[in-house]
Amino acid sequence: MTSHMFLNIMDGIYVSRLGMEESLAVLNYGFPFFYMIFAVFNGLTSGTTSVLARLLGAKEKEKAENAMSQIVWIGLAIFLAFLIIYPFILPAYLSAQKATALGASLTRSYLNTMFLGVPFLVMALLWGSGLRAEGNTRTLMTGMMVGTLVNIALAPFLIFSHFRFAGIEWSGLGLSVTGAGLASTGSNLLTVLVVLSIYLRKGTILKLRIWPDWKERSELKDAFSVGLPSILSQSLTGINIFIMTRLAADFGPAAKAAIGIGARLETLAVFPALSIMVAVLTLVGQNFGAKRYDRVAQSVRMGLTTAFFSLAALGLVVHFLRAPLLAKFHPDAATFPSAYHYLGLTTFAYGFAGVSIVSSGAFQGLGRGLPFLFLNTMRLLFIAAPLGWFLARTRGEYGLHYAPLIASGCSALIATTWILTTVSRLKAKQEPLVTTPVAAAAV
Repeated sequence: MTSHMFLNIMDGIYVSRLGMEESLAVLNYGFPFFYMIFAVFNGLTSGTTSVLARLLGAKEKEKAENAMSQIVWIGLAIFLAFLIIYPFILPAYLSAQKATALGASLTRSYLNTMFLGVPFLVMALLWGSGLRAEGNTRTLMTGMMVGTLVNIALAPFLIFSHFRFAGIEWSGLGLSVTGAGLASTGSNLLTVLVVLSIYLRKGTILKLRIWPDWKERSELKDAFSVGLPSILSQSLTGINIFIMTRLAADFGPAAKAAIGIGARLETLAVFPALSIMVAVLTLVGQNFGAKRYDRVAQSVRMGLTTAFFSLAALGLVVHFLRAPLLAKFHPDAATFPSAYHYLGLTTFAYGFAGVSIVSSGAFQGLGRGLPFLFLNTMRLLFIAAPLGWFLARTRGEYGLHYAPLIASGCSALIATTWILTTVSRLKAKQEPLVTTPVAAAAV
């Protein structure tokens, strides 16, 4: 996850060197749109991991293999369906964002090449869910790291005509934002090849099944019952960036650029939180499937504590280093003060964001996807969006920047209370199982 975080930031830094229109096209228009598509498959991955972890905990290995195969095919079918509607929804999206003709053209070029790698991304995510479900995350990390490092090294040669690195002048293809999209596609291809090699070397508990048995679809339905709320809730993140960018548009291009840079740097909190969430989801799912509710409660408490303190500390580091971080994006004189103010506030929300994300993962491990949707909807649509609109109208551009921090704090409080209450009730149900063998046999 750290490698993905670094990749997101580096892509933003590369593109920012091309100019304002290119930066807006990738950071403010392309990234939110692609994130909404990515959220579909990432949410489906969460549902798949939840199902596979519970099946492994219950010693149902063959069912887990069949379910994973079914979901991979469904994921590829979803991508094909998206390709059909993509030419119709992108122009409407760009119009709503008030993108200029040049900005819209650059965004299309960037997204078109990005989507070439989506099939590879789908397979990497869904096959990766099998590795996560069995706790085999170190080998999965290898695939992600290889793809990320190649992307970072390859991107400058695709984006720029000439660039300087390590005191040497280098020549590239000069493909601008198209090169950035191609670099990401190459990264996704390498990642899926590494993940596939892990299965082919037979170093996993689960084995790949190319053609699934479609007669038994209960696990597929279970994956969507958990994953669909996750898909909708993660899509709200992209929608929220769209709303924030749209609200900032009233204050000019510099205000929009500041939101784009800030949103890209927020991955410093989101990706580490997602990594902790995956660990909690796996542990909760396996132990819930094995009916070890005491371990479920222990995993949740450890995950929440780790997420809050580690991300709050990271937020403080970023807060004090935000000036040199922002300078890497080459913001102009009008953009820098706004981005500096925005990032100065959102860094205090890192710990709260971590708690909310981990709580959602714990619910998914229990086979419950709706709490994730409720928490994200409440944070982004019921608090952040209307509060951002009100503050922008009453306090101006800088007032808008307070909305994410307030929304994250409120959501974290509710999420923590909800998940701790839920697992405490589960643990109470297990007491007779631990203390009275006769009662356990009766159950």
